[in-house]
Amino acid sequence: MNIMKKKLLYIPLIPLLLTVNSCTNLDEKLYNTIPTDEYGKTPQEIETIVGRAYASLRGYAGHFPLDYTYELNENASDEAVIPTRGTDWYDGGVHQRVQRHNWKPDENLIQVTWEMLYSGITIVNSIIFQVDQSSLTADQKANVKAELRGVRAYYYYRLCDMFGNVPLQIDYNDKEVKAKSTRAEVFNFIESELKDIVGKLPTSGYGKFTKAAGYSLLARLYINAEVFKGTPMWQECIDACDQVTGYSLQTNFLDNFLTENQGSVENIFVVPYDATVTLGNFKQSLALHYQSRVAFQTTADFVNGYCCEPGVYGKFEENDARRKGLLQGPLLAPDGSQLLQSDGNPVNYTDAVSLESATQSDGIRDIKYQNSKGDKWERSNDYVLIRYAEVMLMKAEALIRLGRGGQAQPIVAAVRKRANVETPANVDLDFMYDELLREFLFEEHRRTDQIRFGKFSVEGWEMNQTDKRREIYPIPTSAMQTNNKLVQNPGY
Repeated sequence: MNIMKKKLLYIPLIPLLLTVNSCTNLDEKLYNTIPTDEYGKTPQEIETIVGRAYASLRGYAGHFPLDYTYELNENASDEAVIPTRGTDWYDGGVHQRVQRHNWKPDENLIQVTWEMLYSGITIVNSIIFQVDQSSLTADQKANVKAELRGVRAYYYYRLCDMFGNVPLQIDYNDKEVKAKSTRAEVFNFIESELKDIVGKLPTSGYGKFTKAAGYSLLARLYINAEVFKGTPMWQECIDACDQVTGYSLQTNFLDNFLTENQGSVENIFVVPYDATVTLGNFKQSLALHYQSRVAFQTTADFVNGYCCEPGVYGKFEENDARRKGLLQGPLLAPDGSQLLQSDGNPVNYTDAVSLESATQSDGIRDIKYQNSKGDKWERSNDYVLIRYAEVMLMKAEALIRLGRGGQAQPIVAAVRKRANVETPANVDLDFMYDELLREFLFEEHRRTDQIRFGKFSVEGWEMNQTDKRREIYPIPTSAMQTNNKLVQNPGY
């Protein structure tokens, strides 16, 4: 499969200048548009217009899209940590507060996450407005808008998951600031949108919100329905999973994360990147020691940030192929010589980590996304949002929860066979809980999984038992100040 990424790295031909402060300040103005009789006449124009919605997934205000949202989902879970290393990474104690579930409503990373998600929604709403003003036929508009509504549903899923009760702003012409909708109402909106559009979504298209992406997101919504709206929907999750066709497990697990990973038969929905054209994927640059530029022969400025929590590495069997996505032990130069820290000691990634006073080598590192010779700070690995293994394991989990573990076992076994490990004859929820960590480590699943399994607020490494109300984040202080209709989430 040879797919050109650049086709999806759109440069807008129709200028649309947006001023985005938060979802509570939606007086963005359309400063310049092409007249409707000149707009949207060719497939190329339509693709470019819709492409602005996909481009919004690549980042906001210079942030990698999963920069702050990544920390709020990974470091708040039992997978990752950003320890203070000497004078590095203290940052006012914010990373320690995230680790210990002591975050505050005025945290910048919470504000930026909120703004980034609503920025994407605002962009989608503005494009839907443009499509409605175009000369397309009613059927053409419906098909184009289906993709846009799918991207918007993805953004609202993230908001529902992270913030729970949020305003629903879906009409670009409606300038009235909105009060919060309940989490159940947001759930119902996402479900209704996905069910309404799925028949109109394209069946293929790399980086696009396809029919498979629609059913996958619907399944993800249903697997979390008990948390999001108080009603389990396990069978609905299974039914949605069964509608995802045309994908299979990639033979080599790590091939899903190659620099040129557009050939994966497993990746269903991705954020395409081409660092030579526009903003790139700098996830790996955040994780590795400064000397990694020597080890991997790159010019990237690695910043030695996040790493595994202690004990994560030990959850993998020794021969588990997924362990190859982690870097443990000495960091060596291409000639085999030992690379040194700034204090002269060897760079030797260890499982031991101190949250408040770590060495430069503390913590086993994530190298799931390929590091390639010649990489710069930003890379061209497409960021995976949904892959088929998730669909398989969502179905398996739902089957177990319905008391049908015998049907779940071969599904789990297929995923684990790819990882070169055996599967027990009986798989239960405890086994699934650990398997989800192994399969989706550092893919932003863990916080949501922990909440669903009832284990997010229990005592853990560097964290006392916390209030279950911390399972959703606070509405940012800046949003509260802008919109007097908002009411803060409980517990904040």
